[in-house]
Amino acid sequence: MSVQNICLPCNCKGQADYCEDITGVCFNCKDHSTGDFCEMCEDGYMLAPSPDGRHTCRPCACPLSVPSNNFAVHCERGGAILRCKCQEGYAGHFCERCAPGYYGNPMAIGNSCKRCDCNSNSDPNLIFSECHNVTGHCQHCWGNTSGVNCERCAPGFYGDAISAKNCRECKCNECGTSSCDDRTGVCHCKPGVTGRLCDQCEEGYSGFSSCQGCRRCECGPASLRSTCHHLTHSCLCRPGAGGRYCERCLPGYWDYSPAGCQKCDCESGHCDMHTGECLPEAATYCSEKDKTQLCCDNCIWHLIGDLRLSNKTLDQLKVGVLNISTGAAANDRLKYYNYTAQRLQVHTHIKKNQYTDGRLPPVREILSRFSTKLTDAQGSLQKAASTIQQTEDRNRASILKFQGNEDVTQNSTFTEMFVDSENGTQMQSSGMSLEMVNYITVCFCVCLRVCTCTSVQNVSGYHAAIDGASEKLMEKTERLSLADRDLVQRADEHADELDRQANQLEEDLRESDANGFVQKAISAANVYNNIVKYIHDANITSLTTHNLSQRAEDVCHRNTQHTSLHPLHPFTDRTPQRLEFTLEVAEGTLNRSAEVLQTITPISSKVEEWANNMRNDEYSTVAYEQAIQSAGEAVENLNVLVPKLLDKLKVVEQKKPINNVTTNIMRIRELIAQARSVAKKVQVSMKFNGQSSVEVHPPSNLEDLKTVTSISLFMRVDPDKDPIEDRFILYLGDRNGRKDYMGLAIKNDNLVYVYNLGGEDVEIPLGSKPVSQWPAVFNYIKVERLGRHGKVFLTIPSQSSTDEQKFIQKGEAPGTDSLFDIDPKDIVFFVGGVPADVRLPPPLSLAPFVGCIELGSLNNDVISLYNFKETHKMDVITSAPCSRYKLAFSQSRIASYLFDGTGYALINNIERRGKFGVVTRFDISVRTVANNGVLFLMVNEDKFFLLEIKNGFLRLMYDFGFSKGPELLENNLPKLQINDARYHEVSVIYHQSKKVILLVDKSHVKSMENPKTTLPFSDIYIGGAPSSILKSRPELSAVVSLKGCVKGFQFQKKDFNLLEEPGTIGISSGCPEESFMSRKAYFTGESYLGSTAKISPFDNFEGGLNFRTLQPGGLLFYLSEGSDEFSISLENGAVVMNSRGTRVKSHKKQYNDGRTHFLVATVNSQKYSLLVDDKDKQEKKRPSSANRSSSGPAVKTFYYGGSPSSSFKNFTGCISYAYINRQDRDIEPEDFQRYTEKVQTSLQDCPVQRPPAALMSRHREHTSRVSSLPLGLMELKSDDQEPSELNIKPCYLSSSPRATRQAFHYGGIANSRQHYTDLPDSLSERSHFSLSLKTHSSFGLIFYVSDVQEDNFMALFLANGKLVYTFNVADQRVKIKSEEKYNDGAWHNVIFIRDGNMGRLIIDGLTVLEDRAQRSNVSWHVSSPLYVGGVPPERAQKNIQRNSAYSFTGCLKNLQLDGQWLSSVAETFGVTPCFEGLSEAGTYFSEEGGYVVLDETFDLGLRFEIVMEVRPRVASGVLLHVRTAEGYFTMYIHHGEVVVLVNDGSREFFTKVSPIQGLCAGNWHRITVIRDANVVQLDVDSEVNHVVGPLNPSSTDTRKPVFIGGAPESIATRKAWVGCMRNLTINNSRVSFSKAVLVSGAVSVGTCPAA
Repeated sequence: MSVQNICLPCNCKGQADYCEDITGVCFNCKDHSTGDFCEMCEDGYMLAPSPDGRHTCRPCACPLSVPSNNFAVHCERGGAILRCKCQEGYAGHFCERCAPGYYGNPMAIGNSCKRCDCNSNSDPNLIFSECHNVTGHCQHCWGNTSGVNCERCAPGFYGDAISAKNCRECKCNECGTSSCDDRTGVCHCKPGVTGRLCDQCEEGYSGFSSCQGCRRCECGPASLRSTCHHLTHSCLCRPGAGGRYCERCLPGYWDYSPAGCQKCDCESGHCDMHTGECLPEAATYCSEKDKTQLCCDNCIWHLIGDLRLSNKTLDQLKVGVLNISTGAAANDRLKYYNYTAQRLQVHTHIKKNQYTDGRLPPVREILSRFSTKLTDAQGSLQKAASTIQQTEDRNRASILKFQGNEDVTQNSTFTEMFVDSENGTQMQSSGMSLEMVNYITVCFCVCLRVCTCTSVQNVSGYHAAIDGASEKLMEKTERLSLADRDLVQRADEHADELDRQANQLEEDLRESDANGFVQKAISAANVYNNIVKYIHDANITSLTTHNLSQRAEDVCHRNTQHTSLHPLHPFTDRTPQRLEFTLEVAEGTLNRSAEVLQTITPISSKVEEWANNMRNDEYSTVAYEQAIQSAGEAVENLNVLVPKLLDKLKVVEQKKPINNVTTNIMRIRELIAQARSVAKKVQVSMKFNGQSSVEVHPPSNLEDLKTVTSISLFMRVDPDKDPIEDRFILYLGDRNGRKDYMGLAIKNDNLVYVYNLGGEDVEIPLGSKPVSQWPAVFNYIKVERLGRHGKVFLTIPSQSSTDEQKFIQKGEAPGTDSLFDIDPKDIVFFVGGVPADVRLPPPLSLAPFVGCIELGSLNNDVISLYNFKETHKMDVITSAPCSRYKLAFSQSRIASYLFDGTGYALINNIERRGKFGVVTRFDISVRTVANNGVLFLMVNEDKFFLLEIKNGFLRLMYDFGFSKGPELLENNLPKLQINDARYHEVSVIYHQSKKVILLVDKSHVKSMENPKTTLPFSDIYIGGAPSSILKSRPELSAVVSLKGCVKGFQFQKKDFNLLEEPGTIGISSGCPEESFMSRKAYFTGESYLGSTAKISPFDNFEGGLNFRTLQPGGLLFYLSEGSDEFSISLENGAVVMNSRGTRVKSHKKQYNDGRTHFLVATVNSQKYSLLVDDKDKQEKKRPSSANRSSSGPAVKTFYYGGSPSSSFKNFTGCISYAYINRQDRDIEPEDFQRYTEKVQTSLQDCPVQRPPAALMSRHREHTSRVSSLPLGLMELKSDDQEPSELNIKPCYLSSSPRATRQAFHYGGIANSRQHYTDLPDSLSERSHFSLSLKTHSSFGLIFYVSDVQEDNFMALFLANGKLVYTFNVADQRVKIKSEEKYNDGAWHNVIFIRDGNMGRLIIDGLTVLEDRAQRSNVSWHVSSPLYVGGVPPERAQKNIQRNSAYSFTGCLKNLQLDGQWLSSVAETFGVTPCFEGLSEAGTYFSEEGGYVVLDETFDLGLRFEIVMEVRPRVASGVLLHVRTAEGYFTMYIHHGEVVVLVNDGSREFFTKVSPIQGLCAGNWHRITVIRDANVVQLDVDSEVNHVVGPLNPSSTDTRKPVFIGGAPESIATRKAWVGCMRNLTINNSRVSFSKAVLVSGAVSVGTCPAA
C-alpha cells in the first residue's frame, strides 16, 4: 500500500508470489534470490537478467563452481573476465586463497578459510603473519601465552589466556617448586616440600635451603620428636642420648632405648655403652679393626674437621640472618603467619555468628599497635647492629689471644668455656646442633686426658645442663609462636569486621542510590579497604622481622661474653652491614606505613560518618558530593604513596599472597555450590595414572534414580601406550559394597556395565568393540537402567577414514526387583579408583583406571569431575588433563545454545553490529517443549519490549512510554504455538517506528500499530534476564527463563555469538536430543495420551511406570481389542491389573498418598503378575480360557491416563518413565512428546503433592449426617452440586486469585502455623531441611520441632532480619546466624542441616555457615508435630527469644525433608496460599476452607447489631454462625442473596435481600443485621428487609462462641465462603481477628488479594 493508500502490485521480480500488504516486502524469494523485493542474489550467486524480464541467479565460480567452494559475496562477468567479490577471509581474483588473518586451502573441495584463532593473544602489529596460512598455527603469541592457538599461558606463567587474558608470573618459591600449573598457578612441590607456594618442608622433613627438595628427618628412637633442625638436620635427644640423629648413647651413659640412655653407675663415670660394664676411663678408637690403639692425633683431626663443619653451619646461619627479610627463615615464618591467617579467615567465615561487633576505632587501635611494634623493631635492629659490632671486636681480640697461646692448659680453659651450659644453649639457638657441641666436648676431654693427663670432671653434668637448657629454649620459642599467632588472630578478626562493615555500608548505599552519586563514594571507600589490607600484610611482615631480629640480638649478645673461636670470624665480618640494610628497610616500611595511616584517616572518618548517616537516613546530595571530593583528594595522595609502599614491601616480603579465585580450577567445587547453573557446564577431564581416584558428590535426590539411572561420560584410553588390562572405571552405590549399586569396568578387553538391584549381579559386556580396538581419542559412553533393564552405549567419533560408529548391548536383571534403592547416608560415587577404606563389590574389585575421563551427565543433568568431595593421588601437573575436541560427535556440531531455565545471554550496545532504521528486524530460531519462557527482552527504565512463550503460544508485549499503557499481542492461533520440540524461526519487524510485524517460520502472523516512537533500547536479553530487571515492572514479574535451544539470533540480519558476549551467563553450546524428550506427563482427570505400537498385552507383556496422585481412582494404562480390555488402574487407592476380566489387585490400598510409586505388570503364558515398589507383589495363575488366540503383535492403540472410550474414570496426577515391551524396538522410556493424541495433558511440571489437610478440607470425608444440618442450610451441603447450581453465573472475581504454586502465606496472627506429623525416625540422627522464603518481617518463627518437654529442639527463625538456625546437643547449643539480612521481600532458598552435633545453614547456595557443639554421640529425640510458620501459644519461648517466638509474616514454599516433600499436614491455622499481585486491608477466607472463632464476650443473644463489609468471590457460603441456647443464628450468601436464618428452638424464620447490583460484581458490600428478640432486620447496601418471628417465652439470652466465614463440619457446612471481609463490628465494638480465640484453616488475617 502506497502513501496515497493505493494498492500496488508486488514488485518481486517474478521470484515471489506474495508480499507484505503494508510495506511491499516480498515473502519467500525463490531461486537463490533475496532482498526485500527479491532484487538481489544470495551469497555466491550472480545476477543474470533473462529475456522475459525475470531475474535469475547463477552460481559463481569463485574459485570453484561447486557450492562448497564458492566463496563470493557476488560476482559479475565483464566480457570474458569473471570478477569475484570475495567473502570475508578470502583473497585473490577468484577468491582462490585465504586473506591475511585466515588459513586454509580454498582450492581443495570441501576446504575453506577459517579465521586465525589466536584468542586475541597474537602480536597485533604482525597481522600478515598472525598464523600459518595453511595449518593455522599461531606464530607470534604474546602476553606470556603459548600453544597452537595461544590458548594457554607460557611456561612459568599462569592464568586464563582466553577470557581474562591475565597470564602472570607464577609466585611459587623457586627453591621448593618443581612446576607451576599454567592455568591455576598451583605450585607443585619438590619431594618433601609443602605449602601453597612450596615454601616450607613437610612435617618431619628438613633441608629446604638446599633447593633439592626436603629430606625426611632420620631421627633415632631416642629423639624427643620426629622433627629436626631445618638447616643441620640434627635432632633433639632424650636424656643420655647423643649423636646427630640421637642414634647412640653419650659417653657416661648406656642402655640405649626410645626413652634415652641410663647414666653409668661407675666410680669413674665411664662404662660400656652396650653392656654398662664400668671402664676406668673414656676412650675412642681409631678404627673398628684395631680397638686397642688409642689415637689422639686422629681425635684432633676429627676435632678440626668438626670445627670446619661448625664453620659451615654457622655460615648457613649467617645467610639466614643477613637476609633476615628475604631469607628462608623469615620467609618460612611469614608463610606460617599467612597460613595461620588463612585458617583464621576460613574459620571466621564459617563461624561469623560468634564474632564480636567491633567497629572502626578498635581496628585503628590495632593498626596503632602494629605501628608501635614497628618502632620497637627499629630499636631492636639498632641494638642488634651495635651488639654485632661489639662481637666482632671481641672476637678479633680472642683470635689474637688464641694464636699467641699454645699451652695445653689454655685448651683446658677453652674446653671448660665451650661446655658451659649457657653458652651451649646459645650455640643451640644459633643453629649449631647439640650433638656437635657434645661431640666436640667429648673429643677435647678424651684427647687431653691421653696426651697431657689433664682431667676434666662433670662432663656428663654439663651435657645434662645443655639438654635442659635446650628444652627450655624450645618451650620459649613455642610460647613466642603462640603469642604471634594470637596477635595475628586478633588483627585478622578486626580486619574481617572492618571488611564486613564496609560491605554493609556499600549495600546500604546501593539501596539508597537514586542519582548515581553514591557509587563514586563506594569506589573511594573500596580504596580504603584495600589499603587496610596492605597495612595488615605489612605489619605481619614487620612483626616477623622484629621477632627474628630480637632472637639474632640475643644470640649475638650472649656470644660476646664467651666467643673466642677463630672460625667465627667470617660470620661477623659483614653482619653489621647486612643488619644495617635490614634496619633501613624496616625503617622505610615503618615510615611509609605511618604516611599511609595518616592519609587514610580522613577516609576512615568519612566511612564512619556515612554509615551513621545511612542508618539515620541523614544524607543529601551536597553532603555526599563533598565527601566524594574529600575522598578523591585522599585517593590521589594514595596513588603516590601506595606504589612506594609496595616497592618497600617487596624487599621485606619477597612473595605476596595471590588471589587466584577465578582462574583456579581447583575452585570449581565452590563455584558449583555458588552458581551451579553456570559452573556445572565447565567440562574438563582428569587423567588417571592407575593409582588416583576421585570421589564425586552424589546426587542429592535419590528418588530420581530409583526407576531410571543414566550416566554418560567421555573416556580415552591409549592401547598402544598402556596395554588394556582389567580395570575399574566408576562406581555408584553403598560405601561398603552392599545393597544396590551400579558401575562400569574393563574386563577381558570389553567394556562392562555392572549393576545389582538387590539380587544377583548383572554384567553386560560390550563385546562388539573390544577396548584394545578403540582409537586413542575421547569416546562417548552411556549406561542406562530402566527398571531391571540395562543398556550400555558406545559411540566412537568419526576418524579420517571411518564414519561415526555406534555400538549397543542390553541385558536385564533376574527376578522382579526393579528399583535402585540405597541409603542417602551411605551412597558414594567414585571414578577411576577407590581409596583403601572403600569396599567394592567383587565384580568391580579391579585395578584402578589408566587414561582420561570426563563426566557428562547423570540422569540428563550435567555433572563434572571437579564437583568432587575428595581426590586421591590426583596430580594435575604430572597427570595433565587430556584435551577433548568438543565438536567430534555429530550431535554437537550444530551451532546452537542450550538454555536450562536459569541463565540468559546479554548483548550490550546492539547497534554496534547494525543500526535501528526504517525497518528494524530481530530474528531468533528456537526449539523447546516448555510452556513458558522468554525469547528476548529489552528494557530501558519504564520502557520495555518482551517476546515470550506463554502457555505454549507466542506472546508479544511492549511499552515505549505510551499513554494508554502496554501494547499486547496474545492469541491462541495455531501458528503461534511453538513448543512442539521443533525449530521455529520467529521474526519481529519494527516498521517506520510505528508498526510491529510478527512472522513465524517466515509467514506473517500478526501486525500491531502504535504511536510513532523510535526504539529506545541499546541492550537486549536473550532467553531470560536478571531478577532485578524482571522485578523492575509488574508486567515482567511473572516472566520465566527459557528452557530449550536457540539456534541463532540476528539483529538486522547480523549474527551474534551468544557465548562470546560478556554478559552471557548460564548457557552452553550444543543441544542434546534428550532435552526435548518428555518422560513425564500430568493428567487433570479429563486428559489422556494415546499412541500405537506393536504389542501383545494379552499374551506376552511387560509394562512399568511411575505414578503419583491424590485421587483414589483413575485409569493408568488402557488397551482394547474388540470386546477384550487390558487395563492398569487405581481403585480405592489400590493398583489393579485387568486382562480380559482376570483381575490382579495389590495388597496395599493407600497408593494415592501423593508419593511416587513404581509398578510393573507382566503377562506370560503361565501367570499374571503385578509388583508395586518392589514390595507389594501379587500373582494369579493364568486360566486356560485366557489362552485363546489373539491378533498377536499387531499395531495397536493404547492410552495412558485415560481413554476416549473406557468406562474407567480418567487419572488425575503424574505418570513418568513409562515403558512397554514393544516388538519393534528395545525397552526404553516412552517419549510422550511423540504421541499422536495429547488431550489436555501437560508435559512439563508434575505439580502433584500431598496437600495440607486443613487447606484441602473439601477433600475430607464428610463425617456429619445431612440431617444434622440446619434446615435452611441443607442446600449448602458440600455433596455433588444440585442441577440448579450448574447454571449459576460465577463471580466476577475468581475464587482462586493468582498465587505462587504450592506456596503458603503465614502471619496476621501471632500463632499462624501448620502442623506436620509422621516424622521419620532418621530425624533423631540427621536431617536435611530445605525451603524457599519470602518476607519483610524482622522477627518471627519459621520452623520449630521439639520433644514434649522442649529439652531437645531445633528451630529456624528471624531476628533483626537475619536468619538464625539453632538446636541443642544435650545442654549445649549450636546457633548459626547469618551475617546478611534476608527480609527484603525476595525469594531466598534456605537449607538447614543437622548431623549429630554439627549444624550447617546454606542460603541461596552462596552463603554456607557451619558450627558444631563440643559434645557428640548424644541422644536426641523429638516428637510430632513439626511446626511451620509459628507455634501454639506459649510454646518455643523456652528456647527462642520472645519476639522471635511468634509467627513470621511472609511466604514459604518447597518445604522438603531429605529431598522429599513434607506433605503430612494435620492442622492449619491462619495459613493461605501465597497470593501474587497487590493486596489490601481485610481478612481473606480462601477457597481451601477456614473460619475464625470469636470469644464469648461478643453478645449475640436476643438483642444485637452486626455490621460488616464483604466482597465475595463465590455465590454461596456461610458468613457468620452462632449457636444459641435453643437453636442457632446464621447469616450466609446463597445464589447471590444475603440470607439471615434464625432458629429459636421452636421454629425457623428468615429474611433475605437480593442487591440490585448483585453480590458477585467484584464490589464491596455493607451488611447490617439488627435483632430485637423475634424481629430481625437485614440491610444490604441500603436495601432493607425484615422478618418477625414467633415469640418464644422460653428463650434465654446466653453467650456462645461466634464463627465467622464458616464453621466446623460437625456444626454447619464444609462449603467455604470465599472472599474478603473488613470492618466487622458487633454492638458498636470493633472486632479484631488478630485477637480471635482461634483462626482455623486457610484464613489470612490483615490482608486480602486486591480486585
